[in-house]
Amino acid sequence: MSREQQLALDALDSVTPTQESSPVTLICATPSRLTPETQLLPVWKGFGQHELPLVEFLFHPDQISSLVYGPTFQDHMRSTLAFQLAVATEQLKDGVLVFAKALFDNKNPIAASSFGDSKGDRGSRALQKLGNLATGSVEDARTALHLALMLVTYNDLSVGVPTLPISRSALLQAMPWRHQLIRATTEDTDPNIICLLFVEMAECLVLGQMPVFRYEPPPENTIIDRYYGISQELLPFLYDLCTLSRSIRTGTITWQERNSRINEIANEIDQWKPELVLEAHESVILDAREKYHFLLQAKAFKSATQLLLLQAQGSNTSPLGRAKATQVLSEVLDVIHQGIDRPKYVLFPYFVACLELSNVDNEMATAILATMNEISNGMAPSACQSMLACLKHIWRNQRRRPDLTWFECVDQGLMVAMGP
Repeated sequence: MSREQQLALDALDSVTPTQESSPVTLICATPSRLTPETQLLPVWKGFGQHELPLVEFLFHPDQISSLVYGPTFQDHMRSTLAFQLAVATEQLKDGVLVFAKALFDNKNPIAASSFGDSKGDRGSRALQKLGNLATGSVEDARTALHLALMLVTYNDLSVGVPTLPISRSALLQAMPWRHQLIRATTEDTDPNIICLLFVEMAECLVLGQMPVFRYEPPPENTIIDRYYGISQELLPFLYDLCTLSRSIRTGTITWQERNSRINEIANEIDQWKPELVLEAHESVILDAREKYHFLLQAKAFKSATQLLLLQAQGSNTSPLGRAKATQVLSEVLDVIHQGIDRPKYVLFPYFVACLELSNVDNEMATAILATMNEISNGMAPSACQSMLACLKHIWRNQRRRPDLTWFECVDQGLMVAMGP
Protein backbone atom coordinates (compact mmCIF):
# COMPACT_ATOMS: atom_id res chain seq x y z
CA MET A 1 0.00 0.00 0.00
CA SER A 2 1.34 3.42 -0.95
CA ARG A 3 1.89 6.19 1.58
CA GLU A 4 -0.92 8.22 -0.01
CA GLN A 5 -3.39 5.33 0.28
CA GLN A 6 -2.44 4.81 3.92
CA LEU A 7 -2.99 8.52 4.60
CA ALA A 8 -6.41 8.32 2.99
CA LEU A 9 -7.38 5.36 5.16
CA ASP A 10 -6.07 7.12 8.26
CA ALA A 11 -8.16 10.13 7.33
CA LEU A 12 -11.31 8.05 7.11
CA ASP A 13 -10.62 6.58 10.53
CA SER A 14 -10.22 10.06 11.96
CA VAL A 15 -13.48 11.43 10.53
CA THR A 16 -15.74 8.55 11.55
CA PRO A 17 -17.70 9.95 14.49
CA THR A 18 -19.78 8.10 17.00
CA GLN A 19 -23.40 7.25 16.30
CA GLU A 20 -24.48 10.07 18.58
CA SER A 21 -22.77 12.73 16.44
CA SER A 22 -25.04 14.79 14.24
CA PRO A 23 -24.16 16.86 11.15
CA VAL A 24 -24.72 20.04 13.16
CA THR A 25 -22.44 18.76 15.92
CA LEU A 26 -19.78 18.02 13.33
CA ILE A 27 -19.94 21.39 11.65
CA CYS A 28 -19.74 23.14 15.01
CA ALA A 29 -16.85 20.99 16.19
CA THR A 30 -14.61 22.56 18.78
CA PRO A 31 -10.97 23.28 17.94
CA SER A 32 -9.91 20.41 20.21
CA ARG A 33 -11.26 17.98 17.63
CA LEU A 34 -9.01 19.48 15.00
CA THR A 35 -5.65 19.00 16.66
CA PRO A 36 -2.78 17.08 15.02
CA GLU A 37 -3.49 14.14 17.34
CA THR A 38 -6.69 13.46 15.39
CA GLN A 39 -4.56 12.77 12.28
CA LEU A 40 -6.68 15.27 10.33
CA LEU A 41 -4.05 17.97 10.01
CA PRO A 42 -1.26 15.74 8.63
CA VAL A 43 -3.65 14.48 5.94
CA TRP A 44 -5.64 17.62 5.14
CA LYS A 45 -2.65 19.93 5.41
CA GLY A 46 -4.00 22.19 2.68
CA PHE A 47 -7.05 23.18 4.75
CA GLY A 48 -7.34 25.84 7.41
CA GLN A 49 -8.78 25.25 10.90
CA HIS A 50 -12.07 26.89 9.93
CA GLU A 51 -12.35 24.67 6.83
CA LEU A 52 -11.71 21.29 8.45
CA PRO A 53 -15.24 20.97 9.95
CA LEU A 54 -16.65 21.01 6.40
CA VAL A 55 -14.27 18.23 5.39
CA GLU A 56 -15.36 16.25 8.43
CA PHE A 57 -19.00 16.85 7.58
CA LEU A 58 -18.57 15.66 4.00
CA PHE A 59 -16.78 12.45 5.03
CA HIS A 60 -19.30 11.58 7.73
CA PRO A 61 -20.91 8.23 6.73
CA ASP A 62 -24.38 9.79 7.02
CA GLN A 63 -23.56 12.30 4.29
CA ILE A 64 -22.18 9.71 1.90
CA SER A 65 -25.21 7.49 2.49
CA SER A 66 -27.51 10.39 1.64
CA LEU A 67 -25.91 10.72 -1.79
CA VAL A 68 -25.46 7.12 -2.94
CA TYR A 69 -27.64 4.04 -2.94
CA GLY A 70 -26.53 0.86 -1.27
CA PRO A 71 -24.45 0.10 1.83
CA THR A 72 -22.12 -2.07 -0.23
CA PHE A 73 -20.81 1.00 -2.04
CA GLN A 74 -20.67 3.72 0.61
CA ASP A 75 -17.32 2.78 2.16
CA HIS A 76 -15.79 2.44 -1.29
CA MET A 77 -16.96 5.93 -2.23
CA ARG A 78 -15.60 7.43 1.00
CA SER A 79 -12.18 5.83 0.50
CA THR A 80 -12.07 6.95 -3.14
CA LEU A 81 -12.95 10.52 -2.17
CA ALA A 82 -10.33 10.53 0.59
CA PHE A 83 -7.59 9.09 -1.60
CA GLN A 84 -8.20 11.53 -4.45
CA LEU A 85 -8.29 14.48 -2.07
CA ALA A 86 -5.10 13.33 -0.34
CA VAL A 87 -3.13 13.19 -3.61
CA ALA A 88 -4.60 16.33 -5.24
CA THR A 89 -5.52 18.61 -2.33
CA GLU A 90 -4.65 21.89 -4.03
CA GLN A 91 -6.60 21.08 -7.20
CA LEU A 92 -9.67 19.75 -5.37
CA LYS A 93 -9.76 21.97 -2.28
CA ASP A 94 -12.21 24.63 -3.50
CA GLY A 95 -14.45 22.05 -5.15
CA VAL A 96 -14.60 19.94 -1.99
CA LEU A 97 -15.43 22.92 0.20
CA VAL A 98 -18.06 24.44 -2.08
CA PHE A 99 -19.73 21.03 -2.46
CA ALA A 100 -19.57 20.35 1.29
CA LYS A 101 -20.95 23.80 2.14
CA ALA A 102 -23.82 23.47 -0.34
CA LEU A 103 -24.64 20.03 1.07
CA PHE A 104 -24.55 21.31 4.64
CA ASP A 105 -26.76 24.32 3.84
CA ASN A 106 -29.22 22.03 2.09
CA LYS A 107 -29.50 19.75 5.11
CA ASN A 108 -29.26 22.41 7.80
CA PRO A 109 -30.83 25.62 6.42
CA ILE A 110 -31.39 27.11 9.87
CA ALA A 111 -27.88 26.32 11.11
CA ALA A 112 -26.18 27.34 7.86
CA SER A 113 -23.32 29.73 8.53
CA SER A 114 -20.42 31.17 6.61
CA PHE A 115 -17.03 29.51 6.52
CA GLY A 116 -14.61 32.03 5.09
CA ASP A 117 -15.18 32.69 1.41
CA SER A 118 -18.66 32.58 -0.10
CA LYS A 119 -19.84 29.60 -2.13
CA GLY A 120 -19.86 31.75 -5.23
CA ASP A 121 -16.20 32.73 -4.80
CA ARG A 122 -15.13 29.18 -4.09
CA GLY A 123 -17.20 27.84 -6.97
CA SER A 124 -15.57 30.32 -9.35
CA ARG A 125 -12.09 29.33 -8.19
CA ALA A 126 -12.93 25.65 -8.54
CA LEU A 127 -14.15 26.24 -12.10
CA GLN A 128 -10.93 28.09 -12.90
CA LYS A 129 -8.88 25.21 -11.51
CA LEU A 130 -10.84 22.74 -13.65
CA GLY A 131 -10.15 24.81 -16.75
CA ASN A 132 -6.47 25.20 -15.90
CA LEU A 133 -5.76 21.57 -14.98
CA ALA A 134 -2.90 20.05 -16.93
CA THR A 135 -3.83 16.42 -17.45
CA GLY A 136 -0.58 14.66 -18.18
CA SER A 137 -1.49 11.31 -16.61
CA VAL A 138 -4.44 9.08 -15.79
CA GLU A 139 -4.34 10.33 -12.20
CA ASP A 140 -4.65 13.91 -13.45
CA ALA A 141 -7.65 12.79 -15.49
CA ARG A 142 -9.21 11.25 -12.38
CA THR A 143 -8.71 14.56 -10.57
CA ALA A 144 -10.46 16.45 -13.39
CA LEU A 145 -13.42 14.04 -13.34
CA HIS A 146 -13.61 14.18 -9.56
CA LEU A 147 -13.61 17.98 -9.47
CA ALA A 148 -16.17 18.23 -12.28
CA LEU A 149 -18.63 15.91 -10.56
CA MET A 150 -18.36 17.87 -7.30
CA LEU A 151 -19.09 21.06 -9.23
CA VAL A 152 -22.05 19.45 -11.01
CA THR A 153 -23.48 18.30 -7.67
CA TYR A 154 -22.90 21.75 -6.17
CA ASN A 155 -24.78 23.15 -9.16
CA ASP A 156 -27.71 20.77 -8.54
CA LEU A 157 -27.87 21.97 -4.95
CA SER A 158 -27.30 25.70 -5.25
CA VAL A 159 -27.11 27.16 -8.77
CA GLY A 160 -29.16 25.34 -11.41
CA VAL A 161 -27.37 26.55 -14.56
CA PRO A 162 -26.27 24.31 -17.45
CA THR A 163 -23.38 22.05 -16.52
CA LEU A 164 -22.50 21.02 -20.07
CA PRO A 165 -19.29 23.13 -20.09
CA ILE A 166 -18.18 21.47 -16.83
CA SER A 167 -18.82 17.87 -17.84
CA ARG A 168 -17.50 18.42 -21.36
CA SER A 169 -14.28 20.04 -20.11
CA ALA A 170 -13.53 17.13 -17.77
CA LEU A 171 -14.40 14.47 -20.35
CA LEU A 172 -12.17 16.11 -22.96
CA GLN A 173 -9.32 16.18 -20.46
CA ALA A 174 -9.91 12.50 -19.66
CA MET A 175 -10.23 11.39 -23.30
CA PRO A 176 -6.61 10.25 -23.79
CA TRP A 177 -6.97 7.89 -20.80
CA ARG A 178 -10.57 6.73 -21.25
CA HIS A 179 -9.50 3.12 -21.85
CA GLN A 180 -7.69 3.15 -18.50
CA LEU A 181 -10.67 4.78 -16.77
CA ILE A 182 -13.23 2.37 -18.25
CA ARG A 183 -12.02 -1.08 -17.30
CA ALA A 184 -13.31 -4.61 -17.70
CA THR A 185 -14.52 -4.78 -14.11
CA THR A 186 -16.89 -2.47 -12.31
CA GLU A 187 -14.51 -2.05 -9.38
CA ASP A 188 -11.74 -0.73 -11.65
CA THR A 189 -13.90 1.68 -13.67
CA ASP A 190 -13.83 5.28 -12.49
CA PRO A 191 -17.43 5.99 -11.39
CA ASN A 192 -17.04 9.73 -12.03
CA ILE A 193 -16.67 9.21 -15.77
CA ILE A 194 -19.96 7.27 -15.91
CA CYS A 195 -21.84 10.03 -14.06
CA LEU A 196 -20.36 12.80 -16.20
CA LEU A 197 -21.11 10.97 -19.45
CA PHE A 198 -24.75 10.82 -18.39
CA VAL A 199 -24.81 14.45 -17.25
CA GLU A 200 -23.35 15.56 -20.57
CA MET A 201 -25.69 13.44 -22.70
CA ALA A 202 -28.82 14.46 -20.78
CA GLU A 203 -28.16 18.14 -21.47
CA CYS A 204 -27.03 17.43 -25.03
CA LEU A 205 -30.39 15.75 -25.66
CA VAL A 206 -32.22 18.92 -24.63
CA LEU A 207 -29.95 21.26 -26.58
CA GLY A 208 -29.51 19.08 -29.65
CA GLN A 209 -25.73 18.93 -29.26
CA MET A 210 -23.22 16.12 -29.63
CA PRO A 211 -21.53 14.44 -26.64
CA VAL A 212 -17.76 14.03 -26.50
CA PHE A 213 -17.72 10.31 -27.33
CA ARG A 214 -19.88 7.20 -27.59
CA TYR A 215 -19.38 5.00 -24.57
CA GLU A 216 -19.03 1.26 -25.16
CA PRO A 217 -19.30 -0.64 -21.86
CA PRO A 218 -17.01 -3.65 -21.57
CA PRO A 219 -19.05 -6.88 -21.52
CA GLU A 220 -17.92 -7.72 -17.99
CA ASN A 221 -18.66 -4.26 -16.59
CA THR A 222 -22.36 -4.20 -15.83
CA ILE A 223 -23.89 -2.23 -13.00
CA ILE A 224 -26.22 0.65 -12.22
CA ASP A 225 -24.22 3.60 -10.96
CA ARG A 226 -24.81 4.14 -7.24
CA TYR A 227 -24.53 7.93 -7.43
CA TYR A 228 -26.48 8.89 -10.55
CA GLY A 229 -28.63 5.80 -11.05
CA ILE A 230 -27.69 5.36 -14.71
CA SER A 231 -27.17 1.94 -16.26
CA GLN A 232 -23.96 1.85 -18.24
CA GLU A 233 -25.64 -0.21 -20.97
CA LEU A 234 -27.98 2.70 -21.63
CA LEU A 235 -25.28 5.28 -22.38
CA PRO A 236 -24.70 4.22 -26.02
CA PHE A 237 -28.44 4.53 -26.69
CA LEU A 238 -28.48 8.05 -25.25
CA TYR A 239 -25.56 8.96 -27.52
CA ASP A 240 -27.48 7.66 -30.54
CA LEU A 241 -30.50 9.70 -29.49
CA CYS A 242 -28.31 12.79 -29.27
CA THR A 243 -27.05 12.12 -32.81
CA LEU A 244 -30.60 11.67 -34.05
CA SER A 245 -31.95 14.81 -32.39
CA ARG A 246 -28.99 16.82 -33.70
CA SER A 247 -29.70 15.62 -37.24
CA ILE A 248 -33.39 16.48 -36.95
CA ARG A 249 -32.73 19.95 -35.54
CA THR A 250 -30.17 20.78 -38.23
CA GLY A 251 -32.29 19.34 -41.04
CA THR A 252 -29.50 17.04 -42.24
CA ILE A 253 -31.65 13.89 -42.28
CA THR A 254 -34.59 12.99 -44.51
CA TRP A 255 -37.87 11.56 -43.25
CA GLN A 256 -36.93 8.14 -44.64
CA GLU A 257 -33.50 8.23 -42.98
CA ARG A 258 -35.05 9.51 -39.78
CA ASN A 259 -37.56 6.66 -39.52
CA SER A 260 -34.95 4.09 -40.50
CA ARG A 261 -32.56 5.32 -37.80
CA ILE A 262 -35.36 5.40 -35.21
CA ASN A 263 -36.19 1.77 -36.00
CA GLU A 264 -32.52 0.75 -35.69
CA ILE A 265 -32.13 2.38 -32.28
CA ALA A 266 -35.49 1.02 -31.11
CA ASN A 267 -34.46 -2.55 -32.01
CA GLU A 268 -31.21 -2.19 -30.07
CA ILE A 269 -33.02 -0.84 -27.00
CA ASP A 270 -35.69 -3.55 -27.19
CA GLN A 271 -32.97 -6.21 -27.10
CA TRP A 272 -31.52 -4.85 -23.87
CA LYS A 273 -32.85 -6.93 -20.97
CA PRO A 274 -31.99 -5.37 -17.57
CA GLU A 275 -33.16 -8.52 -15.77
CA LEU A 276 -30.59 -10.67 -17.56
CA VAL A 277 -27.87 -8.05 -17.13
CA LEU A 278 -28.25 -7.96 -13.36
CA GLU A 279 -28.54 -11.74 -13.10
CA ALA A 280 -25.33 -12.23 -15.06
CA HIS A 281 -23.35 -10.08 -12.61
CA GLU A 282 -25.02 -10.96 -9.34
CA SER A 283 -21.74 -10.92 -7.43
CA VAL A 284 -21.35 -7.17 -7.94
CA ILE A 285 -24.47 -6.42 -5.87
CA LEU A 286 -24.38 -7.91 -2.39
CA ASP A 287 -27.81 -6.88 -1.22
CA ALA A 288 -31.08 -8.21 -2.70
CA ARG A 289 -32.89 -4.95 -2.07
CA GLU A 290 -30.22 -3.01 -3.93
CA LYS A 291 -30.58 -5.34 -6.88
CA TYR A 292 -34.34 -4.91 -6.95
CA HIS A 293 -34.03 -1.13 -6.73
CA PHE A 294 -31.51 -1.03 -9.59
CA LEU A 295 -33.75 -3.24 -11.70
CA LEU A 296 -36.66 -0.83 -11.25
CA GLN A 297 -34.40 2.08 -12.17
CA ALA A 298 -33.14 0.32 -15.30
CA LYS A 299 -36.70 -0.42 -16.45
CA ALA A 300 -37.71 3.23 -16.02
CA PHE A 301 -34.67 4.42 -18.01
CA LYS A 302 -35.31 1.88 -20.76
CA SER A 303 -38.93 3.01 -21.11
CA ALA A 304 -37.82 6.66 -21.12
CA THR A 305 -35.47 6.07 -24.07
CA GLN A 306 -38.27 4.27 -25.92
CA LEU A 307 -40.52 7.26 -25.28
CA LEU A 308 -37.86 9.64 -26.62
CA LEU A 309 -37.83 7.65 -29.87
CA LEU A 310 -41.62 7.87 -30.13
CA GLN A 311 -41.43 11.61 -29.56
CA ALA A 312 -38.81 11.90 -32.31
CA GLN A 313 -41.34 10.51 -34.80
CA GLY A 314 -43.59 13.55 -34.42
CA SER A 315 -47.21 14.24 -33.57
CA ASN A 316 -48.67 11.30 -35.53
CA THR A 317 -47.46 8.95 -32.77
CA SER A 318 -48.79 11.01 -29.84
CA PRO A 319 -51.32 8.33 -28.65
CA LEU A 320 -48.47 5.81 -28.42
CA GLY A 321 -46.33 8.46 -26.74
CA ARG A 322 -48.95 9.16 -24.09
CA ALA A 323 -49.33 5.44 -23.40
CA LYS A 324 -45.57 5.02 -23.03
CA ALA A 325 -45.40 8.14 -20.82
CA THR A 326 -48.03 6.57 -18.54
CA GLN A 327 -45.84 3.46 -18.31
CA VAL A 328 -42.78 5.55 -17.44
CA LEU A 329 -44.68 7.41 -14.72
CA SER A 330 -45.85 4.09 -13.29
CA GLU A 331 -42.29 2.75 -13.23
CA VAL A 332 -41.03 5.96 -11.61
CA LEU A 333 -43.68 5.54 -8.91
CA ASP A 334 -42.46 1.98 -8.35
CA VAL A 335 -39.00 3.37 -7.61
CA ILE A 336 -40.40 6.08 -5.32
CA HIS A 337 -42.42 3.51 -3.38
CA GLN A 338 -39.21 1.74 -2.42
CA GLY A 339 -39.22 4.20 0.46
CA ILE A 340 -35.46 4.72 0.62
CA ASP A 341 -34.28 7.84 2.43
CA ARG A 342 -31.93 8.98 -0.33
CA PRO A 343 -32.26 10.09 -3.96
CA LYS A 344 -34.09 7.69 -6.26
CA TYR A 345 -32.19 8.83 -9.37
CA VAL A 346 -35.10 8.68 -11.81
CA LEU A 347 -35.38 12.42 -12.47
CA PHE A 348 -34.46 11.87 -16.12
CA PRO A 349 -37.26 9.34 -16.85
CA TYR A 350 -39.72 11.57 -14.98
CA PHE A 351 -38.64 14.60 -17.03
CA VAL A 352 -39.07 12.65 -20.28
CA ALA A 353 -42.55 11.46 -19.26
CA CYS A 354 -43.59 15.03 -18.39
CA LEU A 355 -42.80 16.09 -21.96
CA GLU A 356 -46.06 14.38 -22.98
CA LEU A 357 -48.16 16.61 -20.71
CA SER A 358 -50.20 19.48 -22.07
CA ASN A 359 -52.33 22.33 -20.70
CA VAL A 360 -50.33 22.30 -17.46
CA ASP A 361 -51.61 24.91 -15.01
CA ASN A 362 -49.74 26.42 -12.07
CA GLU A 363 -51.13 23.88 -9.62
CA MET A 364 -49.95 20.95 -11.74
CA ALA A 365 -46.56 22.60 -12.29
CA THR A 366 -46.18 22.95 -8.51
CA ALA A 367 -47.03 19.27 -8.09
CA ILE A 368 -44.47 18.29 -10.74
CA LEU A 369 -41.77 20.30 -8.97
CA ALA A 370 -42.70 18.66 -5.66
CA THR A 371 -42.39 15.21 -7.25
CA MET A 372 -38.98 16.10 -8.68
CA ASN A 373 -37.78 17.15 -5.26
CA GLU A 374 -39.18 13.94 -3.77
CA ILE A 375 -37.36 11.85 -6.37
CA SER A 376 -34.09 13.61 -5.56
CA ASN A 377 -34.84 13.64 -1.83
CA GLY A 378 -34.36 17.41 -1.90
CA MET A 379 -30.73 17.00 -3.01
CA ALA A 380 -31.11 18.87 -6.32
CA PRO A 381 -33.46 21.81 -5.67
CA SER A 382 -31.85 24.20 -8.14
CA ALA A 383 -31.62 21.59 -10.89
CA CYS A 384 -35.30 20.70 -10.36
CA GLN A 385 -36.27 24.36 -10.78
CA SER A 386 -34.23 24.49 -13.99
CA MET A 387 -35.84 21.31 -15.33
CA LEU A 388 -39.32 22.66 -14.64
CA ALA A 389 -38.47 25.91 -16.44
CA CYS A 390 -37.33 23.86 -19.44
CA LEU A 391 -40.55 21.82 -19.39
CA LYS A 392 -42.66 24.99 -19.29
CA HIS A 393 -40.74 26.34 -22.29
CA ILE A 394 -41.36 23.14 -24.27
CA TRP A 395 -45.06 22.98 -23.30
CA ARG A 396 -45.58 26.55 -24.50
CA ASN A 397 -43.93 25.85 -27.84
CA GLN A 398 -45.85 22.62 -28.38
CA ARG A 399 -49.16 24.35 -27.70
CA ARG A 400 -48.23 26.82 -30.42
CA ARG A 401 -46.87 24.18 -32.83
CA PRO A 402 -48.13 20.68 -31.87
CA ASP A 403 -46.35 19.21 -34.92
CA LEU A 404 -42.91 19.95 -33.43
CA THR A 405 -40.88 17.36 -31.55
CA TRP A 406 -39.77 18.40 -28.09
CA PHE A 407 -36.18 19.12 -29.05
CA GLU A 408 -37.41 21.23 -31.98
CA CYS A 409 -39.24 23.36 -29.42
CA VAL A 410 -36.03 24.23 -27.63
CA ASP A 411 -34.41 27.47 -28.72
CA GLN A 412 -30.64 27.41 -29.08
CA GLY A 413 -28.98 28.13 -25.76
CA LEU A 414 -31.95 27.39 -23.50
CA MET A 415 -30.74 27.43 -19.89
CA VAL A 416 -31.32 24.01 -18.36
CA ALA A 417 -29.53 21.87 -15.79
CA MET A 418 -30.54 18.21 -15.81
CA GLY A 419 -30.45 16.78 -12.30
CA PRO A 420 -29.53 13.20 -11.39
